[in-house]
Amino acid sequence: MADLETEGRFDRIKGRARAMWGDLTDDDFDKAQGNTENLIGRIKEKTGAASEDIRRKLNELFAEEEGRGKQPQETRESGETGSEYH
Repeated sequence: MADLETEGRFDRIKGRARAMWGDLTDDDFDKAQGNTENLIGRIKEKTGAASEDIRRKLNELFAEEEGRGKQPQETRESGETGSEYH
């Protein structure tokens, strides 16, 4: 998570996670302290979702965001964002 935060992409991850699990707050992310397992626990506690489902969805979010960061500059500027998570 720290790499995403320093690259300015962590806020997008948080926003997309909040869209998936509407009960999440900034406080939940703060309390997770950058630890994925802590975040999974907070999401599970708030939503009742299974840990493996949460882990899989978070991994998808991180992978999509990593891919977004590696796109050529022209592609990002043209508005192409790749696949969107629904």
